[in-house]
Amino acid sequence: MELEVTLLGTGVGIPHSGRAQAGLVVRAEEPLLFDCGAGALLRLAEAGLSPLEIDVVLLTHLHLDHVSDLLALAKARWLMGANEISVFGPDGTEAWFEALRSLYPYLEELDVSITIVRPGDEFSLSGLMIRAGEAVHSLPALGYRIESEAMAAVYSGDTEPAASMRKLARGADLLIHECSFPEPFVVTNHSTPLWLGGTFRGAGVKRIVLTHLYPQTVGREEEMVRDVRAGLADETKVEVGRDLQRIGV
Repeated sequence: MELEVTLLGTGVGIPHSGRAQAGLVVRAEEPLLFDCGAGALLRLAEAGLSPLEIDVVLLTHLHLDHVSDLLALAKARWLMGANEISVFGPDGTEAWFEALRSLYPYLEELDVSITIVRPGDEFSLSGLMIRAGEAVHSLPALGYRIESEAMAAVYSGDTEPAASMRKLARGADLLIHECSFPEPFVVTNHSTPLWLGGTFRGAGVKRIVLTHLYPQTVGREEEMVRDVRAGLADETKVEVGRDLQRIGV
């Protein structure tokens, strides 16, 4: 089974032109939405997807730039006659969602199923095997490996380049990994190009797409690709992702 990934949002909490906040869709039997930051709902429409097609959402963590359109998506489905949605996410997801929904009494009739996911969990959705790995961020955070019978794609969410992410991505056909800042920024909880490349050197990843780009990356995209490849020291294909980009796996 082939996979198709559509990048909905490749930006961050600080807006800059052309990049919505975090979100991507993986399509196999049915589309799965990973993260749902501000602008993701509009990007879904621009990608030709109706909210009615998105009944499963997997969250990497609960920062606003990854979750702020989730309630809006659930409401859009409700307005269109679909009352149910399933949400998978890290510890705290249920408490966060219910606290937010409680502010809007008319949405209490939404039928929302929430499943807490922890690093190491494996489960099947839409004919795909999903495995969660631990991300290194400022609050509980996950990365996800999505596998068909023959293909594997990994989405890092927000994280430092970490041994846990390297393990999750080993041998993957596609790694969508955050790379928030160019060199020579020194950061925690996020990734920079040389650090990212060095972490995944020898991991057997075939293609890396960089996402979660801060405004400081504008105009430095080619340089960032070169720096990631310098860290990798191999022939892995590296590119900067863009909103609405479709990637076949």
